[in-house]
Amino acid sequence: MSRAPILCIAGGGTGGHVMPALALADAARAKWPELDVNFIGAERGLEAKLLPERGEKVQLLAMHGVKGAGLLQRLHVLLWELPKAVLSIRRRWKSERPDLLVGVGGYASISGVAAALISRVPVVLYEQNAMPGLVNRTLARFSRCIMLGFSDAAGHMHSHVHSIVTGNVVREHIMATRWQPHTPPRLLVLGGSQGALFLNNSVPKACQQLMREGREFVVTHIVGSDKETLKAVSETYAEANIKAEILPFCDDMAAFYASGDLMIARSGAMTVCEAACCGMPTLFVPLPSAADDHQRHNANVLANVDGALVLDQNAMSTDLLAQQLDTHLFDGNLLHRMSQSALAAAPFDASKNQLKVIGEYLPGPLLYLQKKRQNKGAQA
Repeated sequence: MSRAPILCIAGGGTGGHVMPALALADAARAKWPELDVNFIGAERGLEAKLLPERGEKVQLLAMHGVKGAGLLQRLHVLLWELPKAVLSIRRRWKSERPDLLVGVGGYASISGVAAALISRVPVVLYEQNAMPGLVNRTLARFSRCIMLGFSDAAGHMHSHVHSIVTGNVVREHIMATRWQPHTPPRLLVLGGSQGALFLNNSVPKACQQLMREGREFVVTHIVGSDKETLKAVSETYAEANIKAEILPFCDDMAAFYASGDLMIARSGAMTVCEAACCGMPTLFVPLPSAADDHQRHNANVLANVDGALVLDQNAMSTDLLAQQLDTHLFDGNLLHRMSQSALAAAPFDASKNQLKVIGEYLPGPLLYLQKKRQNKGAQA
């Protein structure tokens, strides 16, 4: 081999796919500095903004999802966009064919995996959720193995699929963050990279009720990118004289977690794992429409060890939500116990586990790196 080995990570769409991809890339580069990591994503996904901003090499595909689409769009995607994307990937690979492709989910992952299979590039999948998605359950039989973010996911995979529970890789600066109490306590509201309509509407009203009852607290609320929503949420907090920081997006999640006493959030896989690693007591409100109810499965991982509580959105009124906030936010002993329970379930060894898997499918390229280092040392 006369070049540095190449790892390609395919997938994206939302933060739930993009952030694990970036965390894996950073961990791989830290262990193997000469490794060339590039990405395949979608023009319509969050990766189209985040990856170029980080200076990453990314091939963006003009693809649409098929979930909820009509028959004509599904046929257009499957018979036109997908083959076109695969052809585009293979053309690019003529000059930089990867030694391994890792599919992290999202519709761009399908194109990457298809191109890899045709090009005889080894494929490893990475499933972040406790309930594996249909795409990964289908593609897993064609991959060398699938890395699982939660052990619960193993029971939902076909018996002949080679699966390895690695945990979800959480970024280093977030893993170094630890929960601690504040005076007055701060409530964190997190709806994911695209915001959460239910949380944006319900939490400010529940907070208004707590203020009427004389409770003292502050809020940091990530609402998503919609400007009208940001304005409406800000006005609701202001009406009750609640000290609140309203953000469309947060670039420094470590600081966000470090500032809070209790979080209320959707339960995407990475939110659950980040909460565990920080020891953040959390009220999870799973998205009811999430595919295969995977957010509830994610949330239960921490709820089952008393590190979190799962709230049913369809059964949640403003009064009930205010009661749950009141019960948890102002009980320091309860928050401390939840924090310790969450930490005990945290995937602190996920990076080591995933790099071990990747290393098994990059033996030749990694041997090249080792020899290259040895040669440099001899010349020095």
